[in-house]
Amino acid sequence: MGYNFGVGREAPTFTISAVDGSEINLRQYRGDWFAVLVFVPTQATETAAALAQLSAAADTLWGLRGQLLALCDAGRDEVTKLAAEVESLSFPLLPDDGRVAQAYGALKQSGEVRPMAFIVDRAGKIVWTGEGASALKPATLVAAFRQVAR
Repeated sequence: MGYNFGVGREAPTFTISAVDGSEINLRQYRGDWFAVLVFVPTQATETAAALAQLSAAADTLWGLRGQLLALCDAGRDEVTKLAAEVESLSFPLLPDDGRVAQAYGALKQSGEVRPMAFIVDRAGKIVWTGEGASALKPATLVAAFRQVAR
């Protein structure tokens, strides 16, 4: 389910080294691409399955000029292990020390990340947000993307 918290505001920028070694800077998507950010709790039992399902959505989003990026609430070693559990991962996994999650409002007071998704447009503005496991479902993300990226 989408909601309007943060919609219309400038997306907090970040630069993170993904587990595949690529350097991801949110600003690199400005102009041509939409960034689709998902915050996933690394320790949740369903996270690997959710990431596997998101791989198909990532391919669809790519065809629509959207780049899926998953931010995980763990260090590089733990996120690398998680990536190894997911066959055919088709998007970058980014270890987050909590700073990016906090900037987006995805960090709980306990230090855990709540499942959230954000779509950032070509101008760097947040145009859609969703919270909870349903926001990370491929059909939800693709439908939201199609709606905002007309």
